[in-house]
Amino acid sequence: MNISIGFAILIFVVVTLGVSGSVLSSNIFSAYGIIGTPFEDNYQHNNSSTNNADNDLLVFDYISSLYAKEQKEKEDKFVILMFDRGYESIFSKAKPIMDNFGFKASVFIACDYIANGEGMNWNQVRQLYNDGYDIQSHGLKHTNLQDLKSEEEIQSVISGGKECLQQNGFSPTVFQAPYNKGGEDPFIVDTIGKYFNLAFTGHSELMFLNCDGWENFGYDKKNYEGITDCRPYFSDGTPTPTNRFAMKEWSHDREHDDIMQTTNQDPHGIDVSYLLYKKFVEVVNSQIKFNKPGNINAIPIVGYHEVTKDAEDATSPELFYLEMQYLSDNGFKVITIDDLGYDKYQERFYIKNVDTLGSESLDFQDISPTWTETIRTQPVTHP
Repeated sequence: MNISIGFAILIFVVVTLGVSGSVLSSNIFSAYGIIGTPFEDNYQHNNSSTNNADNDLLVFDYISSLYAKEQKEKEDKFVILMFDRGYESIFSKAKPIMDNFGFKASVFIACDYIANGEGMNWNQVRQLYNDGYDIQSHGLKHTNLQDLKSEEEIQSVISGGKECLQQNGFSPTVFQAPYNKGGEDPFIVDTIGKYFNLAFTGHSELMFLNCDGWENFGYDKKNYEGITDCRPYFSDGTPTPTNRFAMKEWSHDREHDDIMQTTNQDPHGIDVSYLLYKKFVEVVNSQIKFNKPGNINAIPIVGYHEVTKDAEDATSPELFYLEMQYLSDNGFKVITIDDLGYDKYQERFYIKNVDTLGSESLDFQDISPTWTETIRTQPVTHP
């Protein structure tokens, strides 16, 4: 199928859906960059004998935008975007797209990716920080902490990651364990706690701010059973499955890999991209049934690595743009890890400034009680 035929199909789809009243918005893309129209329940894929997937029209459906508009004023919908390791495409590909929508992300830097030239350079990392991106630690080197043979090596990766960032002008307070592994090891958890306020050592589609997903909401038994707050240890000294040092992200790349394994299709082609986009929409909206205005219990933390087509499990720039556009069009408040606070007395997370986040004209202030610990290292002003 050549581009001319693609245009003809696009025009036919738009006209047909426009007449039937099914058109919901005006932003979708094709595999070769054609701008068209998204629609609900009308995913179309040409499976003709030409078998030329590169030129197939890439069309995704949306959760009803009409429903989204109705919910926009009724619900607080939050999303945290995070990137780890520090790939160069975070700066060159992801940042321009996020900047287009006024979004910021939390970037967890593995210092060896900067040192060996595999990732960004320090000037690019500083530019992210200066533009409001959150810079945190992913360790001195990207190695599974559970594979290290000595406690000295474990401490070196954890403490060295903080020192490396500090030497380059940053003040990380959150740690993401390489591969999100090690949360079951008391020594690893204890060592993280010596250097950081919070940490990621696990995966789940939603992060419950009170770590009570299973006990109070019946959600994700594997990761939330047996706990109703975010304290790190049970009474016997073993680490709890989810706590302030075992925060959970939903890995976009892991989902991408799972879809590729089940479909055996082009990793950036129409079929895989469509399924991944649908899963993204499902995940970011799954918070709705657990939250009420002013009472936020769970939020999705979406983790990416690269935004490129050069790696199979990376996210293509086209798909990433569409996902960011979905968040923008549907009223999601995109925040960073730095917008989370942690109440050490109640052992729970909270979102700072719920009423003002996303309003660029307002100065953000921490409105929590003065005794509440927050992630921010700078002093805060209380009303």
